[in-house]
Amino acid sequence: MAALAQQVQHDAASLEQFISSIADQCSNRSGAAAYLEPSEQFLSFVTQLAKATSGHLRQTLRSSTADAQDLLGLRRDIFLLRTGWKFLHSFVKPVLDADTLRLPTSLIHGLTSRFCDIPRFKNTTFVVYHTDDFNYFSVTLSVLKPQIDRISLPVDGPTFPERLGLIGIPCSQASSLFMNCLIPHEMGHYVFGDLALRKKIKDLAEKELISKGVIAAYRIRLADRIAFWLEEIFCDLFAIRMVGFCFAFAFIELFDTSTILDEHSGYSPAPGLANPEFAQYPPDLLRLREQVAILRRDGWWGKVLQIDSHYVKTLEAAASLQESDFRYSEPPDPAVVSQTFFAVLPQVHQELDVATAGLHLKADAWKDVDEDIALCLENGIVPSCLDSLPDTVSLLNTAYRFYLEGLDSLMSKIDGADPSLSCSRAEWARKVESWVAKAIEDVFLLSARG
Repeated sequence: MAALAQQVQHDAASLEQFISSIADQCSNRSGAAAYLEPSEQFLSFVTQLAKATSGHLRQTLRSSTADAQDLLGLRRDIFLLRTGWKFLHSFVKPVLDADTLRLPTSLIHGLTSRFCDIPRFKNTTFVVYHTDDFNYFSVTLSVLKPQIDRISLPVDGPTFPERLGLIGIPCSQASSLFMNCLIPHEMGHYVFGDLALRKKIKDLAEKELISKGVIAAYRIRLADRIAFWLEEIFCDLFAIRMVGFCFAFAFIELFDTSTILDEHSGYSPAPGLANPEFAQYPPDLLRLREQVAILRRDGWWGKVLQIDSHYVKTLEAAASLQESDFRYSEPPDPAVVSQTFFAVLPQVHQELDVATAGLHLKADAWKDVDEDIALCLENGIVPSCLDSLPDTVSLLNTAYRFYLEGLDSLMSKIDGADPSLSCSRAEWARKVESWVAKAIEDVFLLSARG
């Protein structure tokens, strides 16, 4: 068997090879691929960290002794570094795949600009990467930083860029405008982590459970689960405040929540669809109910009710539900868990107001330009031609409204367009998305000109 020193040298060389293969992907990219600045920042960080890790390995091996304990310690260090690099490796290809031609680039610019309107987060940017799952993800700082530190601290490498978040979107939705209205929810996770709200909410939940006599053996687990549910609610509410009702419509579309409606558009949930029971996530209908509460507070709801769509009927149905309509069925005391959740829920609304302090509400601005944007879309015109440039939020909400109730009027003017065919409707929906994406891009360029 090889001597211990040779074994450790092999482990170091294996790690060096692994790191080099990652760094090569980041630095030797195709010249035809362009990336958004946050992605460039991330890939540059990975390259610099690889260089620091390689230098650390060479220096450590040179200065190592034949002492068995020193060599075993080095082996453990190599193991920890490899663990960190395995975590980082999982993001490299998804980020590389998400070049500017395979991302909703103008939408990301628009949403990031809106996010940066919050004074606390004015310097924040997001790396948007692809995921194979049909879901949206945010990598929270509490998960990301310890894994990066596992590499960076021992090798005296660069620290992860401040104010840089990571958001994953389904790779199939790279060109979607409507479905990607869900991205602000993931931005909400960044805010929730940055403000350390998980601990605050969890402590409140645990305090409630103590007051209700729940024993410690269950209390910690239940408090953690309730805090997770409330984080999801917070992120929904944050998204509504960021972009308005287009988020709620995208939510309904993603989760097929309109299946609760009967043939008369009344509330009649089918078994197993839109279940009002707490499980891994809070019930979809509860989430929609809370979203409506913010739409009311922020001035959207009155005009939303005028939209002729089953999505609005779904929101109305959700808003009509009471706390008693939602249930939790796991032991030890299901009623206590539900009561605790609803006791802490008002705090989430308060935290939303704190987190979004300084963010201007956009409902009135949207109402002023809604009809003008819709008229452009009805005639196949990119709505950046308007005398008063509409903002991203107004464009998104009118586009979603038009997608739901105005597509027929557009298609009636197009030879060969058949509103009764799903493929034809999908084609023209994509055209509406492309016009609005172009308008968002134009607004940025025209605004930059002054």
